[in-house]
Amino acid sequence: MNEQLARDLECAIATDPRTHELGIHLQVRGEHLVVSGEVASEERRDMVLDVIREHDIALDIADHIVLSAEPGPGGPGHERIVPPSS
Repeated sequence: MNEQLARDLECAIATDPRTHELGIHLQVRGEHLVVSGEVASEERRDMVLDVIREHDIALDIADHIVLSAEPGPGGPGHERIVPPSS
């Protein structure tokens, strides 16, 4: 039953239009649902956790999701490079 719950939630996360995350893995360990995987942003992590919470599971959620994206050029924490004028 616990393995089926994890698979059902993984399917919900993969098919929900807010998330479409395929790299999220769930495992039931005792009274905890361990959520692991990688997402691009804090917002994506929040959406994944929202999808899980909407299923009203009777387990504590252990969030082990990591963020994969780093800000690109011009993003926060990056210096803007201005080309020299001719």
